[in-house]
Amino acid sequence: MSLKDLVSAASSPSSRSRILTLVRPMDNGPKEIRALDGLRAVAAMSIVLFHVMLFLQLEYTPLSQAINHTWYYLSTGVHLFFVLSGFLLFLPYARAMLDGQQLPSARRFYRRRALRILPAYWVCLAIMVALKFYVQHVPFSLGDVTAHIFLIHDSFPQFNRDYDGPFWTLAVEAQFYLLLPLLALIVSWVCGRRHSAWRIAVGIGLLIVGALTLRTADSIVIASLPANATLTDSPAGIFVLATMGMQGKYLEVFAVGMLCALLYAITIERRMLSTERLRQLGLVALVGAGVCMALAIPHVDLAGLMVTPGAHWGADVIGYPLLVGLGFGGLVLAVLWGGRWVRYLFEVSPIRIIGLFSYSLYLWHLPIIHGNVPLFAGVSLVLAIAGAFLVSYLSYQLVERPFLVRRHRQSGSQPPTSGERDPVVVPVLAPAAEANPQPAERIPTLV
Repeated sequence: MSLKDLVSAASSPSSRSRILTLVRPMDNGPKEIRALDGLRAVAAMSIVLFHVMLFLQLEYTPLSQAINHTWYYLSTGVHLFFVLSGFLLFLPYARAMLDGQQLPSARRFYRRRALRILPAYWVCLAIMVALKFYVQHVPFSLGDVTAHIFLIHDSFPQFNRDYDGPFWTLAVEAQFYLLLPLLALIVSWVCGRRHSAWRIAVGIGLLIVGALTLRTADSIVIASLPANATLTDSPAGIFVLATMGMQGKYLEVFAVGMLCALLYAITIERRMLSTERLRQLGLVALVGAGVCMALAIPHVDLAGLMVTPGAHWGADVIGYPLLVGLGFGGLVLAVLWGGRWVRYLFEVSPIRIIGLFSYSLYLWHLPIIHGNVPLFAGVSLVLAIAGAFLVSYLSYQLVERPFLVRRHRQSGSQPPTSGERDPVVVPVLAPAAEANPQPAERIPTLV
């Protein structure tokens, strides 16, 4: 075949379609809320921008000091990821409780979670360990690597934020995954046999209260420790590390996402409200999100607090993550309840594509920006950022995508492509994905 024939064949509509299918990231399932892909992109991009601004040392500039470093709020993109995870992962459980059905299989849930987050994480971890040992010549620590492999490193002060700063949040996410079937059982027990949305909401509320109570207990223990104490040397310190880690477990933020999933199920999937009333609620949710953010931003330093023996934390520190989580929960509901044009802002193709490979972007952006990857050491910041996106995209295609295909095959469905449009949509986010997909059903479009 001549070169002309090859070019002609590659330019045919069917060939272009196949090429686009391979080049574009996959959609995450036949039931997907595409706008939430955009919110994933917003969460990832806010964290990338935050780390870029830290790299530029903007906190030392007069302007940053004049505005009290309010750009630190970009770091709460992590909280948005937690809310989105709670939304997506609890949604199948909320449906089952509302319908009086058996809760999704925990075994299947764990298998799907492992296929979703572990491959890309372990590949990134292996490369970071190798670079640190062979390039930076840092002695190899078997305990450090083991803690990271099993995603418990956030509870070890000497290992916390090692290798790659964002890794600590993956440990928290993994602990959410381990706990979710148990949390769902607790909520189901509160719900009983009445299939009542109010009872489910009460169960979720009890989880939030329990998380705040545990955080309060941790703060009391922290204040009782000597300022120079080592957390691992006392039962009290070990209790704090087990229940709070070094930055917090943020179960209350995850539970906000669970509550949003319940509200989505009863208002949209069960068609409880008219389109016009949903739009009104969307506006209320947006205003509520703005109020929460306005209250939280002036105290943004509380978002980055580390466990410090002897520190005295008040109600502001204890309640701050919940306030941020409520703000992002309001934002999620505003997008879900809003009209077509609201959703379009987050469904537009470029931002959706970033959202679909945002997990790899979250893993890779920081070491590349900091020059810890030799290929990008010494290059300009613009090239480093571009490199972070390129490496993240390749990580998605070469590592994430094959396991996503395997997950879809195990669930008995064909892997979707981002070029397919389905009016039936259910949320997806990275690193989260649907726990136990249900048969497709027609839900009203909010137009």
